[in-house]
Amino acid sequence: MSDLLERANQLDFLKDFPEGPLDAYRKQATFNWKVMTLVMEAENVLKFKHKVWSTLENDPLFAPPPTKRSLLEERGAILEQVFRLQELNFLGERSGDIGDPMLTNVLNVCLGQVDWSLATRRSVTFDFFTNAVRGQAALENHFDALEAAYKMKLIGCVALTEIGHGTNTRGMKTRATYDPQQQKFILHCPDFEAAKCWAANMGKTATHAFVMAQLYTPDGDCHGLHGFVIPIRDPRTMLTYPGVTIFDMGEKIGLNGLDNGVMIFDNYAVSRESLLSKTGSITPDGRYVSAYKDPNKRFGASLGNLSAARIGIVQFCSANMFTALTIAIRYSAVRRQFGNPGELELPVIEYQMQQWRLFPYLAASYVMKFVGDQLYQNFVTFAMSQFNPDISKDELATMGIEMHVLSSTAKPITSWLARDAIQECREACGGHGYLSAAGIGKLRNDNDANCTYEGDNNVLLQQASNWLITVWSNPKRHEMRDSMPLNTLSFLANHSNGISQQTFQSQTLQDVLNPKSLLEAYKWLVQWLLQSSSEKFHSNLQSGKDSFTARNDSQVYNARTLSIAFFEHYALDRFWFGLCSQQELPQDIRQVLTNLFLLYGYWSLEKHLAILYQGGYATGPRAADLIRQAILELCGSIKGDAVALVDAVSPPDFVLNSALGKSDGMVYKNLYLAMSQTPAAFERTSDWKEISKRLKANL
Repeated sequence: MSDLLERANQLDFLKDFPEGPLDAYRKQATFNWKVMTLVMEAENVLKFKHKVWSTLENDPLFAPPPTKRSLLEERGAILEQVFRLQELNFLGERSGDIGDPMLTNVLNVCLGQVDWSLATRRSVTFDFFTNAVRGQAALENHFDALEAAYKMKLIGCVALTEIGHGTNTRGMKTRATYDPQQQKFILHCPDFEAAKCWAANMGKTATHAFVMAQLYTPDGDCHGLHGFVIPIRDPRTMLTYPGVTIFDMGEKIGLNGLDNGVMIFDNYAVSRESLLSKTGSITPDGRYVSAYKDPNKRFGASLGNLSAARIGIVQFCSANMFTALTIAIRYSAVRRQFGNPGELELPVIEYQMQQWRLFPYLAASYVMKFVGDQLYQNFVTFAMSQFNPDISKDELATMGIEMHVLSSTAKPITSWLARDAIQECREACGGHGYLSAAGIGKLRNDNDANCTYEGDNNVLLQQASNWLITVWSNPKRHEMRDSMPLNTLSFLANHSNGISQQTFQSQTLQDVLNPKSLLEAYKWLVQWLLQSSSEKFHSNLQSGKDSFTARNDSQVYNARTLSIAFFEHYALDRFWFGLCSQQELPQDIRQVLTNLFLLYGYWSLEKHLAILYQGGYATGPRAADLIRQAILELCGSIKGDAVALVDAVSPPDFVLNSALGKSDGMVYKNLYLAMSQTPAAFERTSDWKEISKRLKANL
């Protein structure tokens, strides 16, 4: 404890919070918030975050606008900030190599907590476009494009989604047909449904695009989706090239600092070298060549590369939860309502209902922060493995599929968690939470996109369940479990009949609060859902349904729930494994993290109670009573630590930009300042004469 505390105290940016109304709860904490900060984030990452945030706070260009900007003003301001970020050069010199992907991701989260339009636009320009190109690049000119992107000699966008197809990438209709006479690919959208859409930067500013299109050889054969890097606008005039039509998509619910667009190709000819040829290439005479003999494995390797954005969303959502919960919990510790007659009103954080509404999301945010960071590290390992000649194509394909399954379950669960957490925080702050000055409304609108982009959540869950059911049908599934580098099959029992023999064993609350009991229940749950979903699928097949319909008709109450439970278990299993692996962890920190682990776990498991009874794991009222008792007990135990828990992960006040959540806890003073600084707040309305005239007419 002393070593970590000494290190924490040496970090000058981890300053003590100002004295104020929050002191009463800060003093109740069972741990030191600065130590928790060091446990949750590496010291170099903390220093980097401080550097970014303090730099932006002292730059007038990044000052929050006093009023809402118009669409054009918002886009212009965000683009100007992106250019400034290039000048600030937080990541140092970069070239066509992968750079430091961990700090790159930290930068995106830092910027997102300031403004998600800024983070997304920077990420698309410098990361999303370059990662997509790098993941499939094989020629020197492809790496030249990366160099130009890093230096902003070009602005890129990623054109994957089409008007008629999003998550179903295999169904995309944009064609790239090779013409051996011209030695060029002809890009064409056969109809408006094939138009590329939603790509940020595309609407007004991108000069180049990473485009996924169905590759056709001159013999008419389709070789599936392949990536291309192509010019779409002349950088000197910003006009599109002949054969390319682009128009802007207009205002959205949130993220209006991004210029999302629609792009249509009309027999647009691009060079043969535009094809990103790592997974497959075209000879000058028009023959298709690939190191992957199995098209599915080639597609699996490509899927792994596309997982980066979904994993990024996991981290973005945990950051959004931290922001919203910091505001709501600090406010709840200050806001007083009701109490015994004649006594001082109670802070609303004292009420069990407020704890039950907020604390499970606080627990979820800690778990998802840990798992999201680990998944991103895994993706970096996967990305680097593609450059390792000692790793076989089969290994890469397997790892790519594993990354796809994890990202396809992590992204839905965390984006839904963040959606619900932000809304609960908004409501938990009462009427004041509806103010723009509360800092929750814009966060809610910007976060909402996470539920749909990079794949519809429910479709992603279906893709994951398809793989899980396939694994369950494999007689060698237990051998597969031990060969999975990311531990995706850790829920499998050591023997195939393990499900029927297991039941809920806990007799007391203390039994339930044993982490082993929680993990055993989840292992049973995932396996039971796998078995029942597989049986449902095969029953559909036996009734005469085709495979496609059989899978679709196995989703509700079966395969969809399977994918949700699968990732909940994976997150809990990895979090607990990580917690147990840190032998030097102070006992007070270990205890509060264990409480968070248990609270998130049982809060999630409680939603599956019907299945526990349906499958025979639980009988009688005992299981439900104990699980619910545990949730409330854990909420109560976390109450005294709640303010310190958000202090440990909160961004600075400049980033929070919330009258309700400032670290000084002076809610009413800050509310007054926010309201009174509204432009013309104390002036009569400009149309006062017209109003007066109408009033007089009604006298």
